[in-house]
Amino acid sequence: YQKFVEERKLIQILRQSVNNGFVGFEAYFQPVVDMKDESIYGAEALLRFQSPETGPLLPYKFIPLLEESGLIIPVGKWMLDRAMEVCGIIQQTKPDFKISVNLSYIQVLKSNVVNIIKGGMEKNNLKRGSILVELTESGFLETNANFIDFCNGLQANGIPLALDDFGTGYSNFHYLYQLSPDTIKIDRSFTVKALNNTYEYSLLRHMVEMSHSIDMKLCIEGIETRSELDKISEMGPDYIQGYYFGKPCNYDDFMKQFVNK
Repeated sequence: YQKFVEERKLIQILRQSVNNGFVGFEAYFQPVVDMKDESIYGAEALLRFQSPETGPLLPYKFIPLLEESGLIIPVGKWMLDRAMEVCGIIQQTKPDFKISVNLSYIQVLKSNVVNIIKGGMEKNNLKRGSILVELTESGFLETNANFIDFCNGLQANGIPLALDDFGTGYSNFHYLYQLSPDTIKIDRSFTVKALNNTYEYSLLRHMVEMSHSIDMKLCIEGIETRSELDKISEMGPDYIQGYYFGKPCNYDDFMKQFVNK
């Protein structure tokens, strides 16, 4: 009961924030590195929230409540708009810079995300393919005709799709055929196993080879040290993301560390 009361209170705070111009919400950015030359390829945009009543909240605390309450629709649009705005600013310095944004399945099924991205790309003069949509495979069990239409809409408009946390959930390879993603992302939990277990390492290496054989890129998340990077880079992944290259940070810090240095 206490948990229920706390969650109702938190939803109320989140709703007030949305009604008050999204005060308390912030987009953080984590660099994604191209393994060809260890240069910054792009960034992943990550939603953060804090308020005087709650302090900083971890995403797993507030994102499910945004989804449950339907607030994920306006907040998700705000996040997409912010990511596209930032991408436009960075492309003035780094013309090929890309930003990926995680979408909730509720956003996908209940709002016209493709049109939102198309409008935002025109407004910010973004190159085709500048915004990547990330989806976690955990939602695939609920795929339906609307979802397939959404994926077709992405392809028709040149909006790349990345499957996040691949290998940690349902992992039905049929989805690779059905959704034709441009990139698959390997979660930190899988990476850690591969770094500490010969069988898992071999499995991950084969996943890299499989991705390349069907013309997909592969990003390995969660690299935190140089020794981890050296061991993983032997597999030939396309992109790396992790604390070794940079933690998620706010816009000002990201610009200072990775764009205007």
